[in-house]
Amino acid sequence: MANVASVLEGALTGGQREMLRVVARVGAEFNLRCWLVGGGVRDALLGLPLVDLDVAAVGATREFADAVAAALGGVVEAESQFNTFKLRVGGERVDIAMARRETYARPGALPRVSPGSIEEDLARRDFSINAMAVPVLKDTFGDLLDPLEGETDLRQRLVRVLTPRSFVDDATRILRAARYATRLDFAMDAQTEMMMSRDSTHLGDISGARIRGELERVFDEDRPAEILETLRDCGALQAIHPSLDMPDDALAAIGRAAREYTDRAMLMQGALAYCTPIAEHAALAGRLNMSASWVRAVADVGRVKDGMEALAGDTFRLSDIHARLAGLYDGAITSYAAYVDDRNVATRLHEYQCVIAGLRPELTGDDLIALGLAQGPVVGMLLDELLRLRLDGRSFTREEELDYARRRIGEIGGGFGCG
Repeated sequence: MANVASVLEGALTGGQREMLRVVARVGAEFNLRCWLVGGGVRDALLGLPLVDLDVAAVGATREFADAVAAALGGVVEAESQFNTFKLRVGGERVDIAMARRETYARPGALPRVSPGSIEEDLARRDFSINAMAVPVLKDTFGDLLDPLEGETDLRQRLVRVLTPRSFVDDATRILRAARYATRLDFAMDAQTEMMMSRDSTHLGDISGARIRGELERVFDEDRPAEILETLRDCGALQAIHPSLDMPDDALAAIGRAAREYTDRAMLMQGALAYCTPIAEHAALAGRLNMSASWVRAVADVGRVKDGMEALAGDTFRLSDIHARLAGLYDGAITSYAAYVDDRNVATRLHEYQCVIAGLRPELTGDDLIALGLAQGPVVGMLLDELLRLRLDGRSFTREEELDYARRRIGEIGGGFGCG
């Protein structure tokens, strides 16, 4: 058994080392075997920083998690139905999970879990590179437990699935495989690649909330367009929803936006709207179980896209932009601007947000009523006319607006049209 203690010591922060020491001490008091598992072991062996710690404890309970949190001066901030506990200690986090076995009643169902050994816990994981463990006790710290040859796959830079039914039992692993391969610059082994294409239809068995969560993680990555290309090519995106068959130009737009845009939630909203027809947005929103605010944001990105495409060229007026964009979610305009390839269009959108959207006529509704206009919808219509004149440079001063308003009010008896 290889010992990787020196590698781990170099990867852990001081706070993380202290957390593992406390976990080991409290685990001994509870007579529990505790292991550092999963991504932390993987990343340490790759020379990457450890963001969070994952600990598997054989026989872990809430009482044990509370004791660890108390010893660290932290809190248990979340608990799952699978006896997984999220501890927050200052700016650090450690997840403590009961080592467990899993079985699946049907494809896409959440697993049925029962207490298990550390070997059984590793065997139920997604990929070999995430199925390694290191005991946290001082005298055995660093002894690498690697029953599924994850270290070999790390050296060969491979993402390898563990069982022939892995993607059938939980098809979200297909999205995770693409994420890991892109993030780490790994390849899929041939069997995993074949199974991703073969089993992608099982993504239809997964709830919308779980799919949306996995897509959010895709867009949190540095290179989401490359992940999405892998998922498109194996049929996974289309299995989620037919409208997600992203063409190359859409993927290129996502790549551009990801390099320029830091708000990853808006990045995803923009991608869903930019890459799918507006007529499909409602169905896609339902499939992904989106909240009302997400539905509106995605729909508004689509409306911005349609509106600006209708104004292609250089002949349209500022009032045309205003008519297309007024009332839309401001974040949708920002999001579309990040996606659009035409920098002139992006500049116009920025101008709309910074200048045009804030413009108002000099006159108010009260001014129009004082001029003799009856209160009612016609007041708003005339204010809209005055705004269009101002946007298009045909009216600048209060006096000019007053002259126009008097003339139009005099014409109302003969019909109230648009000037």
